Amino acid sequence: MTPKEFQKSNLTVELKAGKKRLEDALRGLGDEQCERAGATRSGSVMDLLSEIVTNEFLALMEVSDRLPGLPMDHLANADGRIPIASGAKKAAANKSVENLLTEFGVVRSAIIRRTEGREPQGAKHAYVVNVCVTRFNEQIDEIERWRSSEIVGFSAARLRAEAREAELNQAIVDLSREDFLAGDFDLKSLFSLLFDRFYTEDFVLWLGAGEANGRTAAFQRMANVLEPINTLLEMGLASIVSFRATASAQDAEGNFITDWETLFGGTYSTGKAVRWRTVRAWRSRMVIAERIEDLPSPEP
Repeated sequence: MTPKEFQKSNLTVELKAGKKRLEDALRGLGDEQCERAGATRSGSVMDLLSEIVTNEFLALMEVSDRLPGLPMDHLANADGRIPIASGAKKAAANKSVENLLTEFGVVRSAIIRRTEGREPQGAKHAYVVNVCVTRFNEQIDEIERWRSSEIVGFSAARLRAEAREAELNQAIVDLSREDFLAGDFDLKSLFSLLFDRFYTEDFVLWLGAGEANGRTAAFQRMANVLEPINTLLEMGLASIVSFRATASAQDAEGNFITDWETLFGGTYSTGKAVRWRTVRAWRSRMVIAERIEDLPSPEP
């Protein structure tokens, strides 16, 4: 591999890694959180994300030869940041994190294709490295520092206000009604219908020793675990005598803990209550992570 080929390959790796890093830094954050003023040196996280997207467009124009010979240095502020035109800033204010992240992904992918398809050219290569690697990583560092401070310095009262733990628990109790579960339903579809509004698309579920990433995979995992019980209910070989939450609390990390208990009747019932615990992390009124663990059954 020649030095130029190595240079191009290394830049491509950096650009792809940066794309994933930004996605991870913004995962689970809502627009309201990202619009808070003073989160970063550039203002809010939304302001910084808008600046990142603008820089990406400028880098794409540079490698696309749309502005041949344009001295990009004259666009930069004293601190190295490229200003956004007031009109663009106003438009960006109306955009969501999701939309800006999508725009970034499209432009960054185009930059990657351009850099993969050509030999490194001194000034252009250096410009992309400066904007899309060096400056970009500094901007992500700002977001990650803010995010860490938000998580570590949480307010238990604020998390309680944002969480919908009681509402979700009531929806689970409603689902436990025998006439509902014993019907001809696909459990995964039923979970999606009732619980999508409580869980983020990329929430993580730990159930027993298994881990499921994403809402679709998590609901499928829960459906697989409950399918044998559902079959007994459908066949009339079991019934739900009681189903309830027995205790709830918030731990030192801000997670919401609920203890559950259900008692089955019917041919295959042991007469012992089945007990388990759910531990949920909420952000912006949505569950981003949940752990479900067994609890010992009470002695008769």
